[in-house]
This record gives sequence, structure tokens and C-alpha cells, in this order.
Amino acid sequence: MNSKLITRNIGRFLLLMALQVLVFNNIYLGGYINPCLYILFIAMLPTNTGRIPMMLIAFCTGMLIDIAANMPGFHAAACTLVAFLRGIWLDKIILRDNEEVIETPSIYNVAYQQFAIYLFLILFIFHLAYYLLLTFSFSEMPVVLLSSLLSTVITWILAILYQTLFFRKRLKADSMKN
Repeated sequence: MNSKLITRNIGRFLLLMALQVLVFNNIYLGGYINPCLYILFIAMLPTNTGRIPMMLIAFCTGMLIDIAANMPGFHAAACTLVAFLRGIWLDKIILRDNEEVIETPSIYNVAYQQFAIYLFLILFIFHLAYYLLLTFSFSEMPVVLLSSLLSTVITWILAILYQTLFFRKRLKADSMKN
């Protein structure tokens, strides 16, 4: 991994964590929606990151959010599950049809539909695991599914907006350098 990629990932991590802790942790729309944009950091980690390092990074990321939100490990558990499944979905959805090497999955590096499906699955599994752990009751399953779906949709929209706003500028700057 080159130093430019490491610097970008650290910057992305700091920005998404700050947004999550300062803004999105304080948003509960209708009592059902809580956007978790920081999951985008895990979804966009380099494709050559191994499974164990990925799970450790995800666990630590979730634990930092749990500490900031004063939660007992719900984010850490859900993030670790997402990191475990990420490699499988990355291979099945994004990397299977691409002949070129994809360093970081984003809407500009792969087909929009592939990235949209990949991101939606990651966000839905995260929110489903998070809300199941939060309620810890299958009798509340309709509420868990509703909260998971609504939070996923809102977070997915925010993630696409984030990529559109921040990546387009960087891609233009990178193309001007070449």
C-alpha cells in the first residue's frame, strides 16, 4: 500500500468518525432512523486488505463509536460482522467482472450499480445486526426491520452524496496532475 492511499484512508477515517460522533449520533428521525455514515470507511478500505486486519480495523472503528456514544459494544459487533462479510460480497459483486485492479471500491472505480448494491448490502447487514443487538428481542422484529431498512436507505443516500461531493473533486485534481 502506498503512502498516498494510507493518507487518504486516515483522512477518510477522521472525517467520517467526526461526522458520526458530532452529527449523526445525535440524529434520530422519527425514532426509527439513525444514520451510520462511518460504515463507509469499512466499505471503502483497500481491496487488498486481509480478512483479519479488516476485522480488527472494523472492530476498533466500532469500538471508538461505542465509546463516543457510551454504548456497550453494539457498533463494534455489527462492524466486525460487516468486515467478515465484506470480502465475500466484494468478490461476488464488484471484483468478479472487473479485469482491472480496483484499489478502493467507490462509485467512480466500479460500475455504479455494482457499488450501489455492495454498499446497500453492507449497510443493511450492519443496521440489522445493530438493531437486533440493541433490542435483543425477536418479538420486536417488525420494528427492527423497519429501523434497519429506513436507516439503511438514509445512510446509503448520505454515502452516495459523500462520495459525489468528496471524490469528484479529488478525481478532477488527480486527472489534472496526469
